[in-house]
Amino acid sequence: MSRKLLEQKEWEYYLYEDNDTIELSVPIARPNPGFDVIHILDGTEKEKYLQTGITALENRIADMKVNFYDYKMNSWR
Repeated sequence: MSRKLLEQKEWEYYLYEDNDTIELSVPIARPNPGFDVIHILDGTEKEKYLQTGITALENRIADMKVNFYDYKMNSWR
């Protein structure tokens, strides 16, 4: 199965499903050159997201924007 976009809010977050995992990607412009901050939802997060939608991940998204060095980061370059 290929990666499928589940939901997005441009320049805020992107949610992808790949096989049985859900990946949350949050773009940040700083530090340069900009990065996508990546988090794979754990079982509890995935269950809450599937039940209540993106509101279940608001705290995680906020944390990813502030503590981005604690997550996997993909450079835009």
